Amino acid sequence: MAVKTYPRLVTFGCGFEESVPAEEFGNKAAHLATIASLGVRVPPGFCLGVTLCEEYFGSGETPPPDLPDLLKNGIARLEKATGLSFGSSRRPLIVSVRSGAPVSMPGVMETLLNIGLSRDAVRGLISLSGNPKFAWDSYRRLIQNFGEVICHHPPTLYRTALREVMESEEVEDEVELDAHSFRELANEYERIFAQNGGGKFPDSARVQLGQAAETVIRSWESPRAEAFRRLNLIREARGTAVTVQVMVFGNMGSRSGAGVAFTRNPWQGHNRILVDFKFGAQGEDVVSGDQSVSTQNEFQDALPEAFAELTGIAKTLESYYKDMQDLEFTIQNGELYILQTRSGKRSPYAALKIAVDLCQEGVISPSDVIWMLREVDLDAISIQRVRTRDHPIAVGIPASGGVAAGDIALSSARAEEMESLGREVILVRETPSPDDIPGIKAANALLTARGARTAHAAVVARQMGKVCVVGCGSLVIDEGRRRCLVGGQEFREGSRITVDGNSGNVFAGEVEHSSEQPRQLIAMVREWERSLQL
Repeated sequence: MAVKTYPRLVTFGCGFEESVPAEEFGNKAAHLATIASLGVRVPPGFCLGVTLCEEYFGSGETPPPDLPDLLKNGIARLEKATGLSFGSSRRPLIVSVRSGAPVSMPGVMETLLNIGLSRDAVRGLISLSGNPKFAWDSYRRLIQNFGEVICHHPPTLYRTALREVMESEEVEDEVELDAHSFRELANEYERIFAQNGGGKFPDSARVQLGQAAETVIRSWESPRAEAFRRLNLIREARGTAVTVQVMVFGNMGSRSGAGVAFTRNPWQGHNRILVDFKFGAQGEDVVSGDQSVSTQNEFQDALPEAFAELTGIAKTLESYYKDMQDLEFTIQNGELYILQTRSGKRSPYAALKIAVDLCQEGVISPSDVIWMLREVDLDAISIQRVRTRDHPIAVGIPASGGVAAGDIALSSARAEEMESLGREVILVRETPSPDDIPGIKAANALLTARGARTAHAAVVARQMGKVCVVGCGSLVIDEGRRRCLVGGQEFREGSRITVDGNSGNVFAGEVEHSSEQPRQLIAMVREWERSLQL
């Protein structure tokens, strides 16, 4: 039998359809090609297949010889689709470079945005948009992204410079800075880049693209990617694809932003869309876990047409894929673009409720329910609720339900060490980061000072069935002294607290809580199992 061969490059959203199988080009590109064919607006893009990743590591981390030509051909297709020119100082094409494995690995591999920008291209972007603030903001973001991801510069170098500018301008959020501040920040970022071994920031769009593509491929073997595959027993995946898309800009103005939406609540299972959105943001700002976001109501009130369109798309895709979806999206000047869709990670209880609800709604069959719950231990599912009359010492944003008591660990390594000694652990961190996946696995709960419900690490915590509360504004961590302040009270590492993922409340010590099984839902699934065996 002849072995089927695939092209090494495919496109999507460019006005014509190509076959984009997930096993060769990753879930991200495959789903984008599918939803584009359904009429959903996606930024045009191209994808390089998983075989390039296999060849890269099979040859001692040497880029495949045809990689430059593949990137050149892909860019030519995007230039034709958009009428823009890559590296141009007049009508610059700017792209994102993302990973895309055939298995879901949220936030584990690298992404680079704003590739193709330079000082010359900034002038072109200003001419096209009429918005110098947006153009300089995008350029300084690229320098930081490139420095941290490709050159491994410590993030604090760039964050300190940003914080100093914000303090001098007396603003609370970076979106409040003006064009002059962003231009000065870009100058400072170039200096930081050069002084930390990066040399002069590369102004060649093609050099940027080549380095970004190789970095995405290399991230398949990063420590956190290997840890994720080990913890999730992913053994057969071959590698990552490289997905290159035309940039859409959530930092273009007051009617722009980036967000993440789940078509149903991923820890309670309710049939209501759940959205985290940040105005003036680019795609990674929300999912990185580093920034707080607007409320769903604030988003809906400010951009009602975009919210209504997003809700309609959510239902369309849930119906098409017959499962709850996790969407990443950007709104550019009021226009909605979908950047990714995938089956959403959910808590064990939400998995049960969503599967049963989808069946009762006529979307899936009882046999589909059994298949969807094949890896869920139904008898271990419980609904936990706090019963204490004690007042909470702090409140955050609930991101995964349940109640967990444990001893504070301020690092992932410490959480693993404490868990190995038989202790119950609460991992307490500044932000929900994919780098903490081993610590999340070891802990009963994750509590963070910043971040959103849809941050990649919060998504992973939910899938593991861990309690999670993010954005706890009164949490202050002092790692140097191995302590933290929660609601003004000091807790040393190892002190005991309770985290309520249903309300977001945090309590000192261990408090009383109840636990019960969702017996009615479980009974329905057991009845379907029996009927299918007859």
